Amino acid sequence: MIKHLLKLAFTALFFSHTTSVAEVNDAEEMIRFTDKANKIEQWRHGTTKRFDTFEQFFLNAGGHAYTGAGYLFDIKNNHWLSYEEAIRVAPDLKDLIVNQEYTINITTEELLAFTNIQVPTNTLYVYLYFDRPVDAKKKTYMFAEQYSVDPAVEKLLIKNYERRKRFALIMQKHATIPWYLIEIPLIGFKPQ
Repeated sequence: MIKHLLKLAFTALFFSHTTSVAEVNDAEEMIRFTDKANKIEQWRHGTTKRFDTFEQFFLNAGGHAYTGAGYLFDIKNNHWLSYEEAIRVAPDLKDLIVNQEYTINITTEELLAFTNIQVPTNTLYVYLYFDRPVDAKKKTYMFAEQYSVDPAVEKLLIKNYERRKRFALIMQKHATIPWYLIEIPLIGFKPQ
C-alpha cells in the first residue's frame, strides 16, 4: 500500500513539474503571438524547419532565397505564381511580390509541409512572406545584435521590419487571400 502511495505521489510530482515547464514555454510562445503583441501585423504563422532548408528549397528551384520577401501560390492548381501572374491576380500587391522568375514545381501538400501551415478550405491563393523572427519588445530581428555591428546593416533591418508591417496592412484588405508570415528559424544559419 505504501509503495502504491509513493508511486502515486512520485507520478503526481513528475507530471506537475512537467506540466509547469510546458505551461511556461507555452506561455512565452503565446505572448509572442497574441493580438496585443501583434496588433499591426496580424499574420497567420508558419515556419520552415531550418534556415539552411529554406535556402536549399530556393536553390533547388533555381533561384536565391530572400528574407523579407513575399510570393503568391495558387493552391488549386499547385502553381507558384510568377511576378506577372501575381500582379494579374492582385495588382495592388506589386510591391509585395518578389520580382524574380522561378520555376518552382511543388504540390500544395509539399508547400504546406515545407511552410507548416494549414490553409482554409475553398482557398484559391495564399500569400507567403518569408522572414526572420522578430523580438517584439525590441522591434528588431532577434539575431540583429549578434550579427550586425555595422549601423548601416542595423538601419536596413529596422527598415525591413517596418516594410513587413506595411505589407501586413496592405494584406488586411485582401479577405479572399490568406496571408502567412513564414518565420525562418536561426537553426542552420551561417553568417556571411
